[in-house]
Amino acid sequence: MMWRCVLLLCVALSVESYTVHDLHERLAHGRQLKIYLPKSVDKLEFTPADEPGKTFLYWERTHSRVVKGRVSGTGNDRRWYLDKVTYEDQGTYTQRDYWNKEISTVKVAVTVRHNYVKCVAGESLYIPLEGIDIADSFLTFSGDVNVTLVREGARVSQDLPDYWDRVLTHSTKIEIRNVNVSDEGQYMLRDRRDRLVSVTRMDLTDKHEYSEGNPLMALLLLLGIPAGICCCCRKKIFKKKQNTANTLQASPVAVHPPPLMVLLVLLVLLVLLLPTALDLQQADTTKALTPTWVLQCTPLLSL
Repeated sequence: MMWRCVLLLCVALSVESYTVHDLHERLAHGRQLKIYLPKSVDKLEFTPADEPGKTFLYWERTHSRVVKGRVSGTGNDRRWYLDKVTYEDQGTYTQRDYWNKEISTVKVAVTVRHNYVKCVAGESLYIPLEGIDIADSFLTFSGDVNVTLVREGARVSQDLPDYWDRVLTHSTKIEIRNVNVSDEGQYMLRDRRDRLVSVTRMDLTDKHEYSEGNPLMALLLLLGIPAGICCCCRKKIFKKKQNTANTLQASPVAVHPPPLMVLLVLLVLLVLLLPTALDLQQADTTKALTPTWVLQCTPLLSL
């Protein structure tokens, strides 16, 4: 009976070790894909969703070869990264061991990227390409009018009086300069196969809300933290001395700096850091008086 239990346990463990684990990932276009590679994995293969009959080798440990993406870490902390996923990366990623046995699979689906941006009139609006090449990009605007601004990476907005010399193409983004009320609306980015990559909604605002802290408050915190630590240490030291006074009378006692010395150190820090804090405060005041058209557009991204 005992041998039967041991045999059944061994069979169960062996079946568990060869169980294929399936994972599912849904990522917005342009996000990073990360796949964990256990120590038992020897290669990573990819099967495209639109071409299930084809398989591509992306990574192989035996020959230290990386065909696509990048690998970071070693041993049990090894991971494979694809910095910006596109629709071409949809499919199944299969991990295999040295004997070409399937260990696990990761099925990846790519969705549309949604961006919401607020700009001040006169600023530039930046639309990221989300991983596609500029030559494969198509950008259309939907608002008061429906127009095409970029086709296959080329500016077609030069034929539009309202957009003449305002649309610029870069390697990773498309820029629309000097935005105004007529530019409020949705900007739809598509790839060469007419698949929707991202939708960027732009609205105008009077000013940007910054979450920068007050330099004077930061200075007070900087000075208060050492003082608090010093007080806590003094309490612990005095408590320890009181509890061990009868047993350590003959032992040498460490000399700690008196409170006056601590106050002098804090005073020196205050003298050294106060001019810097005042300069930062003056810089913030100057920035607040700067015309709003000088500021750059700050996107609020949301998937």
